[in-house]
Amino acid sequence: MLDPIEKTFQFNFKTKKLLSKLTVPIQIPLDISTREFVGRLVHAHNLPCFVEEDITSQLDKFVEEETEKFHDQNADEAIQKLQTAGHDDIGNTAEKWAKAFQQECVAYAPDNRPKPDAQFAELYHKLIHSAALETLFHLEHTYAIAVEDLLMQRDNARVKLQARQEDEMKRAVQNLDITHNDRHVNALAAQHFDTTQREEAKWESELRNLQDSQRVEFRDWIQKIHDDTRHGKDGPISQRIRAMSDSHPVAPQEETVEQPRMEESFTIHLGAQMKTMHNLRLMSVDVLELCRHKPSRLGGILRPQPQRLQTAMSLYSNSLSGLVLMVDDRINSYTGIKRDFASVCQQSTDFHFPDLETQLRVIQQHALQANAKRRAKKIEKTSNDGESSSGSSGSERGSKYSDDGELSSNLKPGDFYITRHSNLSEVHVLFHLVSNDSAKAMDINSRHPSILALRNILKCAVQFDIHSITLPLFLVYEMYEEMTIQWCLKRAELIFKCIKGFMMEMATWGGNETRTVQFVVPKGISEDLFSQLSAMLPNIFRMSRTLDLTVTQRK
Repeated sequence: MLDPIEKTFQFNFKTKKLLSKLTVPIQIPLDISTREFVGRLVHAHNLPCFVEEDITSQLDKFVEEETEKFHDQNADEAIQKLQTAGHDDIGNTAEKWAKAFQQECVAYAPDNRPKPDAQFAELYHKLIHSAALETLFHLEHTYAIAVEDLLMQRDNARVKLQARQEDEMKRAVQNLDITHNDRHVNALAAQHFDTTQREEAKWESELRNLQDSQRVEFRDWIQKIHDDTRHGKDGPISQRIRAMSDSHPVAPQEETVEQPRMEESFTIHLGAQMKTMHNLRLMSVDVLELCRHKPSRLGGILRPQPQRLQTAMSLYSNSLSGLVLMVDDRINSYTGIKRDFASVCQQSTDFHFPDLETQLRVIQQHALQANAKRRAKKIEKTSNDGESSSGSSGSERGSKYSDDGELSSNLKPGDFYITRHSNLSEVHVLFHLVSNDSAKAMDINSRHPSILALRNILKCAVQFDIHSITLPLFLVYEMYEEMTIQWCLKRAELIFKCIKGFMMEMATWGGNETRTVQFVVPKGISEDLFSQLSAMLPNIFRMSRTLDLTVTQRK
């Protein structure tokens, strides 16, 4: 142990018109806290109480600096002794000490233990490609039924509460100026609002608790199923899970027959010299139907959809599926298609990734950081150009700043954020693309923010092994009055040509694998318009055709 050294600490302070000076010796390193040492000084030297905070702050700084100098000096002396003694160079000595610390001290040893998430992913991927596949789907179905039952109870409670509140408000309005006045009606409305908020919080808490417990149980079941498969093909755990799943009643919507949808598939070759084969698909469907899965029973046996089976088997693989969802500039799940998508995600528990609300909260924090960088870059550019920022800030404030000028998490058109999911039917990754009403205009071009964002999304898909991507052909999901046949054909031609150019760039991005691009048009489109869109594809993309090499023999 190193011997401490003594340093002199000085402190000056004024009392009325006198300048007082305190000089005390201090041992470095100091073996007690600075606040306790200052207390002893105040008591020993009868110092005024108002100097206690100042002397404490100065003593903290003094002790920190002197202690650092003390350790640096001792380290220099130790290194000099090693050099004069003829030992190895400093680099080898430091490497030996680092190795000794890693081998002897737990705090410095590398953590080679498998991470729980990585171990769970490995077990799930192994089981989903084994004979335990049926057992896993029975287990997921069992949990999905429990979540569905809770959601049904929540919806029924909402309907009853809303009906009761409407009846109370109706009676209050009818008896206005008789037994009720405006103050009573306003108080009743406030009471209804508080009751609704408490009811929503109650069901949200119950749903969160149920899904959290299911996640923990699911991981335990995966480990037990894995142990069963190692000792035999069909263990008691697997039999119990199938019995639990078969005991649940079949939901009415599982018995409905899915209507056939308009769909056309094409195979194309793209590239200048080394041509790559890709698959294109044009289909008329509700985009959320690609996310919603409905298991059914055939002969009393649970039969998952083939799409859901493929999605589960490729969850931890190099062939993922993505979907582009057009949303507004607010990162939440409260309105429009975002709310509908959130309800689809709530229908079953996501056992592999955080729930949608958790992912959105993280994305909001990143959006704040991104908007802060944008504002800093804008201010820097404005200062370099010598222009005032007040003239141009109004046009950009709508999507990045609140009304009072403070930074917000709202995004601008062309931005997109990504969420991951394992409980959807045909999708692993959602690209939430921010758009506005300008996408409905007739005269947009290839420089439109939404189209440029599609290029960035395709580039992202290439980088992260997303081999199947689904995007809206019209950049909207519903048909509007201004969307005439000419509007639809012009928009489809623009998107087809832009996507073709982006796909030809894939070779420069490193995307030489075969990929599938699905173009979705709104459900309910006319068959005639769908046929015209389908006929447009061979004229824009190069189709894969069979070459007839038959030689006719001359007579």
